Amino acid sequence: MSDIQSSPEAAAADRFASETSNHTMTVLHEDGLYRHLVFADPKGGFYRFDLITWPHNLMVRGDGFSFAFSVYPTEDMFDLFKGSSHNSINPGYWQEKVTAGRGDVKSWSEDLFRAWLAGEAAAHEARFPGAVEAVAAQILNSDDHNLEYQGTAKYAVASFSFGDFRLRIPAEWELSFQDFSWEFLFACHAVIWGIRQYDASRKAASAPSQREAGAL
Repeated sequence: MSDIQSSPEAAAADRFASETSNHTMTVLHEDGLYRHLVFADPKGGFYRFDLITWPHNLMVRGDGFSFAFSVYPTEDMFDLFKGSSHNSINPGYWQEKVTAGRGDVKSWSEDLFRAWLAGEAAAHEARFPGAVEAVAAQILNSDDHNLEYQGTAKYAVASFSFGDFRLRIPAEWELSFQDFSWEFLFACHAVIWGIRQYDASRKAASAPSQREAGAL
């Protein structure tokens, strides 16, 4: 299960790196903790995003996503994300700080649903020989059903027929097929990457030039 759950994060990381490879940072506003930073490809295109901060708050918004984070007593939210990133994103912890966009943090996961189907079939194979093959043929590998969406996935299960073997989708409180959405994972990468660009820019600006260093 852990490998399945990690694959969306890996895919989001790869896509973020690809889509933002030419992004540069523009500081629209900076007054202490009041910041508005824009990250975009100077030549234009999609996947521009903004980081906006004020005391105890951070908002990230881009093409197709917008999330706001807030926590007390942390005044500078950059510190929160840097301190909990562990050289990568930390969506499990950061989702707890979301104050706007919470409904978009997670979405239906086809991968989790497929894993559950395969597990259910394997668990009942001894009692119902052929269950694994039937689930694979009628649902997992079938062109008649689309598991990308919750509604069509439920229809696929309802249409399944194999002797006395029945599939029952567990209630959400029993097992959730929700996983971090692509939008939230992309936003998490945007936040931590944007902070690193900002820190690097501030460090470069504060470092003495070669001429100044030679005069010291």
